[in-house]
Amino acid sequence: MRPPAPVLHALAEARARIFQTAPPRALGESPSLRTGAKFLKKRLVGPSMLAYYPPTVSFKPLNKALYGPGGPHEGETWQAPDGTTRTGLIDLKELQRLHDVEHKKAIGKGPPKKGQGRRATRGKGGKR
Repeated sequence: MRPPAPVLHALAEARARIFQTAPPRALGESPSLRTGAKFLKKRLVGPSMLAYYPPTVSFKPLNKALYGPGGPHEGETWQAPDGTTRTGLIDLKELQRLHDVEHKKAIGKGPPKKGQGRRATRGKGGKR
């Protein structure tokens, strides 16, 4: 013989409190209540997404190890396209960024000098 429904419901509520799970549906409640269990059961995508992309090379730690104090190539320099003398490995993205900054400065689109930005020229009575 099956126990009465209220007793089973009370037992399920006690079980949910003890094991910290989702509480049972109220008597007569729709069985299609959304609990989010579908998403909690899904496999995490973070590790597989990280494994998809190849690891990137950062030039900063490499340059410190090779060209820094005590490194095997300490003091070696090379001539950058902008005419400056630089040390370390050639980072093509950084060279492109420096070239773009020089180009913008040449056409007057570079960053303003220190202390001459938009807020500095607004005046004392401006909106804050």
